[in-house]
Amino acid sequence: MTEILDFLIEFEIWFYVILGLISLIFFSRLFKAIGNWREAAFGLERDIAQRRFRSALSILLLIFILFVGEFFFVTYSSSLLPDQTALATPTIDILASPSPTNPPFALVENDENSSPTPTSTQDGCIQGKIEWVYPEPASEIADVVQLIGTVNIENFGFYKYEYTEPGNTFWKTIAGDNKVVIEDQIGLWNTSQIVPGDYLLRLVVLDNDNNEYPACIVSVRIVNQ
Repeated sequence: MTEILDFLIEFEIWFYVILGLISLIFFSRLFKAIGNWREAAFGLERDIAQRRFRSALSILLLIFILFVGEFFFVTYSSSLLPDQTALATPTIDILASPSPTNPPFALVENDENSSPTPTSTQDGCIQGKIEWVYPEPASEIADVVQLIGTVNIENFGFYKYEYTEPGNTFWKTIAGDNKVVIEDQIGLWNTSQIVPGDYLLRLVVLDNDNNEYPACIVSVRIVNQ
C-alpha cells in the first residue's frame, strides 16, 4: 500500500494531465455522437450514434472516478493507513501495547504512563539499529512527508511510528510495518489535515517476543499553510 501511494504522489501531476487529455478526446466524441444522433434520418444511424454516445459517456465516467480516486488517495490515504496495515505475522498487532505478562526485557521497561510529559529524546535512538534520518530534530515539515530511518534489530518483529503534541501522553499511531529498513523509507505521514504547530514523532520497535525497545523521538514543526 505504501509503495502504491508513493507512486501516486510522485506522478500526481502527470496523472491529472493524462486524464485531462483523454477527457478532451472523449468529450469531442461525445458531442459528435450527440450531433449524429440528432441528424440521423434512419433507425440504424440512430442506433450507431447511440452506441457511440454511451461508449464515450462510459469512458468519461471512468475518467472521473479515476480522478476522484487519485485525489482521495494522495490527500487522505496516508492518514488512514493505520487502519489498513496488516502484518504477515498473525500473532503481532502493530497497534497493541506489550502484554504486561511478557518477561522482563533487558533493554526496556516501557510504560507510556511513566512519562507524563513526553519530550524529544534521543535515548531510544541507536545508530544503525533504531534511528530517524529524516526528519531531523526541529525540522519543519508540511503536506505528505516521506519518513526516512533505520529499523534493524536482532529478532526483529515490527515497528510503528506515532505522533503527539508536547505534554500529551496519548500517542496517535500513523502506520507501521514488519520489514527491516536501513536508511530508507519507513513510511509516509500526511500532515495536511493536522493543525500547524510543534509535535513529537516517535519510532517504536518491538521484537518477535513483543518486547518493546525504548522509542526514538524527534521534535518537528508542522507548517502547513
